[in-house]
Amino acid sequence: MWAFRPDPSPRWDLLEEAFDEARYQWQQRAFFLQSATLLPGQVAELHEERLRAFVDMLAHGSSRVAERLLLPNLQEDDRERVGVAALALLASATPQGLTVVLKELREGAPERQGWVAEALALSERPRLTRHLVSLLGPKEQPEVQGATLEALLLQGHSPGEAVLTEALVHPGPMVRLAALRAARRWPRDAEAGLVRKEFASGAPELRAAALEAGLVQAQRPAWQACQAAAEAPDAMGRTARLLLALGGEDEDISRLVKLLDTPALRSDALWALGFSGRTAAAEACLPWLEDPLLGGRAAEAFCAITGLVLKDGLLREREEEDDPLPPLEEDLRTPLTPGPDDALPLAVASSVERWWSEARKHLRPDSRILGGRPFTAVSLVEALETFPMRRRPPLALELAIRTEGQYAVEPRGWLHVQRRQAAAARSWSQGQGASLRPFATWMSR
Repeated sequence: MWAFRPDPSPRWDLLEEAFDEARYQWQQRAFFLQSATLLPGQVAELHEERLRAFVDMLAHGSSRVAERLLLPNLQEDDRERVGVAALALLASATPQGLTVVLKELREGAPERQGWVAEALALSERPRLTRHLVSLLGPKEQPEVQGATLEALLLQGHSPGEAVLTEALVHPGPMVRLAALRAARRWPRDAEAGLVRKEFASGAPELRAAALEAGLVQAQRPAWQACQAAAEAPDAMGRTARLLLALGGEDEDISRLVKLLDTPALRSDALWALGFSGRTAAAEACLPWLEDPLLGGRAAEAFCAITGLVLKDGLLREREEEDDPLPPLEEDLRTPLTPGPDDALPLAVASSVERWWSEARKHLRPDSRILGGRPFTAVSLVEALETFPMRRRPPLALELAIRTEGQYAVEPRGWLHVQRRQAAAARSWSQGQGASLRPFATWMSR
């Protein structure tokens, strides 16, 4: 009698199909994270579970799979191929996978270094952070140090006070930018004076990152810098406007409303006002609901404050003249700026105004609301699970500021990790009072 054994040869057709599927999911990742309509649970199911399943399939093949499929793709000039190959090699149990990926980070072409760093940041390989920390020495290239700091940030591992201090004074702006983002996550490991120094940096991106880190450190000069930069047309100005909406007092919100009169700042002002939770901000959105460029953004901001759901007679079909704003160059790589508006629902202005004329009677003019409910610490944490993807990064920033970095949700990380981070913040939220005070009332450093 013959004994039949399974064929040990890899099914290359299935493996190549898995690689292509993982490539597609990796390509779509930025768009999923910036979606104006998808909720966190939907993205986890539609995207992340599939991506991780395909990567696991590639990672747990034989050494022949790595040699024939993964290693060659790691050398390609293609972000998705490099990212998937690196993620699968890191997920394999062999030390060779880690070795080759770290070598590519240190010695690969500059563009490929960034692609490899994305995979390192999302890898769940045990004890990976120990190897990443070893890449922060002064002899490493600035590109390697910057990419490593970014990877450690998503891994949730502080580089340590000494390393962060060195990075904050590094001559390379890429390293300082990554260090400022790490300072926002671990404010006690960063020297406040070094963060404050970047308020005057020549690069708007550095100034913007310094504002965020400075506010998480409860630095009053950071708040004053926000107020001073509210009308700047650059990355710092966009961040400042958003921060004024998150933590401003009545006069700050009034100032943002007035910025709607400035065409170059109107889009940013609408985006920011949607996070203010103020009835005055909701009122200010109404005149822009049928604007061909800004109608979707105005409706998004109004609904985020009031809790209105656009459907039936409130919903307007998109016409040819409705030309949504194109994304800014940094929209798909900077979490705090919104992505494209083309998926946003549009509102029938007259119907919304009739609805609002009744709804506002039940709201206090001086209250802050989120989705039509009082904006409290509890609702802030809950919103990280229930609001569309692109609205979550500013809410995560507010959580970090209000807890001085004690609780942080990293919106670029895996959603199952974000859920754990949000769950940890629930204990803080339940111990807070009914209202969230403006930032200026408690920042003292």
